[in-house]
Formats: sequence, structure tokens, C-alpha cells
Amino acid sequence: MTYDQMLQKLYGLKGSGLDLERILTLLGEPQKRLQAVRIAGTNGKGSVAAFLAQIWQESGYRVGLFTSPHLISPEERIQINRQLISSEEFQREFERVWSVIERLYGAESEQRARFFEILALMALDYFAHQNVDDAVIECGVGARRDATRVIASHVSVLTNVALDHTETLGPTIAQIAYEKAAVVSEGGMLITGESQPDALREIEREVSVKKAQLRRLDLEKISLVHQDWDGQIFSWHSWKDVEIGMLGAHQCANAVLALEAALALNDPQIDERALRAGLKKARWPGRMELLHKKPYVMLDGAKNPAGLSALRQALERLSFDRLMLVIGISNRKDIDAMLDAILPIADGVIATQAEFRGISAEFLAQKVREHGQRCRGIPRPSEALEQALAQANENDLVCVTGSLFLVGAAKRWWAERSQIV
Repeated sequence: MTYDQMLQKLYGLKGSGLDLERILTLLGEPQKRLQAVRIAGTNGKGSVAAFLAQIWQESGYRVGLFTSPHLISPEERIQINRQLISSEEFQREFERVWSVIERLYGAESEQRARFFEILALMALDYFAHQNVDDAVIECGVGARRDATRVIASHVSVLTNVALDHTETLGPTIAQIAYEKAAVVSEGGMLITGESQPDALREIEREVSVKKAQLRRLDLEKISLVHQDWDGQIFSWHSWKDVEIGMLGAHQCANAVLALEAALALNDPQIDERALRAGLKKARWPGRMELLHKKPYVMLDGAKNPAGLSALRQALERLSFDRLMLVIGISNRKDIDAMLDAILPIADGVIATQAEFRGISAEFLAQKVREHGQRCRGIPRPSEALEQALAQANENDLVCVTGSLFLVGAAKRWWAERSQIV
């Protein structure tokens, strides 16, 4: 099987589900050889994972990081000390896991296996064989039925709860909170920045059922000291002048969640130096990622109304002349609410088609016009970004947003363009 054949097979797996515990037993129970922190939430969980992994790494540990989705290649999802698994190792892990699945399910393997389940199994097996000290595990959609549920963690994080993936998790905040609160392990600790009453009721119920501890953080008490295009400085209780390289006030909140999770681990190697260095050095591609200045070019994978609201608030604190928005949205999203969140600060809009379930550029452009903005529909993301750059002056901001799949396409195009230039 070639690498491309393997990827085609992997991407096509949409089965009914596997007995993950049974497969892990045959793999040698790799999940039991890891000290892990599991992270769930509607927005911000990838950033929290990046902050926490960097803190652990600065403390001298060998750290596995499992995240989703990827922007360019699936190897991004499985990292050790922020080094991606190689394509050769990725294929070897797939073949190792797949051989166990075929042993159990035979001809029914492809009817049972799911894409995300396979990746989770691959990551756990890889981390165990590579002798990582710790692992940071980002949940996929939800937590209760997510493939990462096989991992027990002394400390878990639930970033927040907002309306997204409602077709899978349910149409209300309470239902979504019920699914995500299951990230807490039996007898463990759950750290959350959530404050909505409907969500908190479900979170508190889950914590009680699992005889766990709950640490609620009042993230309103974060004090922003300074912000510019190169990063931010904030204070949090006794932690003064904490520096982070990620942009946006929401990233200060994510940094605090990671900081408190690291402190809750009560590890003497995680000292103040490691905490501050980890928070400062951490980066997370595709989240207010600045590619260029003069003009400013930014990628942000905000994919729901809450994410776009956070992006808007962050941009309102930065200095630039005009905002040129390149936006693409996947189907099954609340398009009107997403546009309501970001369009009021846009000076120009180009609609494009996000990869993977993206709605058509012209349909989205018409939606933008219904919101009172002039808009062109350009189906190909590369052409849409080229047009936005052609219109931008030196102090303008071109921001690509609305879908992580769109951000991935833009990131690929930018890298290819930079090589040519």
C-alpha cells in the first residue's frame, strides 16, 4: 500500500464504530502508559493544548500532542515536542493499527472503522512506543462518545460551550454541555472557564456523578496589560505581566486555562520559569496567525458565531486601516449568525468556497449582500486571496476566516507563493 493509497483508505472510513478498548488491549494498552490531560470545548481547545504542551516541554518532558483537524497534512495531528510524526511513521502506525482491526473484524473492518477513531488509536500507540512522558489530548466533537474517551486523565479542561455541531451534539447549550462535560475522568479534576447557567448545571452534574473536583475560573478577572501585532501581556491574580505570542483576548483566556491545568498537576518540575516560557513560546497555526506585514495578512479558523465574535473583539484592539475579509463557510453552520458577528467591522468582503463541505461562493456572497455589504463571490480560495491582496494598501489587514479548511487552503497557497516569490 502506498502512502496515497493509505490516505485514501483512511479518509474514506465512516463506519459504525469500533470496540476501542478491545483494540487497545491487543495493542498493549498504550493509553495506560501515558500521563495525559484531555481537553474539550467548543472553541479554544487546540490553543489550550498548544500552551500546555509547550509548558510541559519547557519543564524538560517529552510531550505527545494529539489535535484536530489538520490544516495541510494529517501528520499535524500527532506530534512529539512539536515535531510532526513523519509520513513514514504515520503509515507504519496506520498499518499496525489496521492489522489489529482486520484481525478482529475481517471483511467488516471498513464498515466498522471511523477516521477519527483510527487517528486516536495511532496517536496513543505512537506515543507509547516513543516513550513520551506526558500527552495532551484534544477531543474531537464532544467528549462523551468521542474516541478519546478511552483516556483517563487526572486533570481535564473544558474551555467553553457554544452552539456548534448541533446535528451531532444537540441543539441547546445544555445538551452540548452534557456531551462535553464527560471529558472529566472518574475521581479527577475538571477546570473550566464556562459561566452559562445551563452549561454549568450539566458540568456540575457530571462532576458529581464521577466524584470529581470542579475548578471554575472567572476569566473576566484577566487584566490585559498590552497588545500589539507581536503578542500580548496580561495579568491573572498573582501572575503579573505574563507574555504570550498568540493574538486575541480569547488567547489570554486559553493561556490561563493551560496555566491552571499545569499548576493542578502539582508537578515540581513545572516551575514559574517553565510556565512563563511555555506560554510565551506557544504557537497554534491558523488561529489569528499573522503571515505578513505591509499589508497585514492573517489566517483565523473561526468556524462558528462565538469564534467570529472573539475574532472581531480581537481585531478591534489592533491598529490597521481597512479590514479586507476573505470568508468561506462550511455547510451545517449558522451562516447568518456568523456574518452578524464579523461583517460590522469589514470594509471589503470576498466570499469563497471552503474546502470540505464548503457552501458555494456565490450563495455566500448573496448572504453577505443581504446583510448590507457589497461582496464578490470567487470560488477558488487562492484567487480570492489574490484579489484581496491586490485591493489592500500597506496598512490594511487581509483576514481569511470562516473555516479551518479554508485556512488550510490559504496556508498552502501562501507557502507556495512565498517559494515562487
